Amino acid sequence: MTMQARVARIHEYGDPGVIRIETDALPDPGLGEVVLQQGAAAIHFADSYMREGRYFLKPPLPTVLGLEGVGTIAAVGEGVKDYKEGDRAAYLFNMGAYADARIVPEEQLYVPPADLDDQTVVATFVRAMTAQYLLRRLYPVQAGETILVHSAAGGMGSLLSQWATSLGAKVIGTVSSPDKFLAAEENGCAHVIDYTKEDFAGAVLDITDGAGVPVVYDAVGEAAYEGNLRALAPRGWFVNYGHASGPPPIDALELNQKSLIFTKASMKDYVAAPAEKAMMMQEVVSAISEGTVKPNITGTYELADIAKAHEALDSRMTTGALVAVFES
Repeated sequence: MTMQARVARIHEYGDPGVIRIETDALPDPGLGEVVLQQGAAAIHFADSYMREGRYFLKPPLPTVLGLEGVGTIAAVGEGVKDYKEGDRAAYLFNMGAYADARIVPEEQLYVPPADLDDQTVVATFVRAMTAQYLLRRLYPVQAGETILVHSAAGGMGSLLSQWATSLGAKVIGTVSSPDKFLAAEENGCAHVIDYTKEDFAGAVLDITDGAGVPVVYDAVGEAAYEGNLRALAPRGWFVNYGHASGPPPIDALELNQKSLIFTKASMKDYVAAPAEKAMMMQEVVSAISEGTVKPNITGTYELADIAKAHEALDSRMTTGALVAVFES
């Protein structure tokens, strides 16, 4: 009997209205593949960028959105060695997560921590993996440093602020509205600034006695670009992990004025080597289990309401993580 899957697909780039809920007939899993009956999928800002055609990954249209999911294996194809029907499994960075069932190659699966439910896995795991390489590998944050984290009340900024604080750094966090101040403070931010109404760069320079910060973790993009350059200390790191207002308009000559280093890193390049991926995952599991980073799910959406989730993302009024849930 052919298995049916409901999916959220786009046939063109645009606003949340381009998302269509459709029904597909799933083929049998091929060599080395499994059918995953999904329990939950992550809803990331990257999904919104992809819907608009602004993400570095532009799969051929039409495409099913979503990059991360978790569920139970419903069927296995030939050659699958490490998983069987009924096993729980999850995956990272694989297009097509907005589906109640889908095919995934075995090589892209991992076994999620047993003590984390499906929603917590997708709300926290990939974001914590991102925080790990941003804070621990790209620019290793040190105790005693003062750093700047934009979108400090959001799903990703929350984890960056929590983890950096646990490392002994003083976090200056920015938010986009006054009602996000408390969330940023609860994430460990020593100072919170509304970057839409205040001169955040001037505030950073006041807090650091004019020195600036050694690193900025930026998810705002274009709207924060000039302020980031002002807020950074000479030889500082401008780490862009999102661009809610559009990509930062990088000018090499402007960076050169203070010998600044700009990077827009992607997790795919930090998990390509199996040993590195395993190390990252082990540290992330420890960070979650020890409470270094804490899941903060502020919205759950049925598949039929995915467009509403994207409207919430685009409004910039969300805090914490959003999750898609599927009927069992």
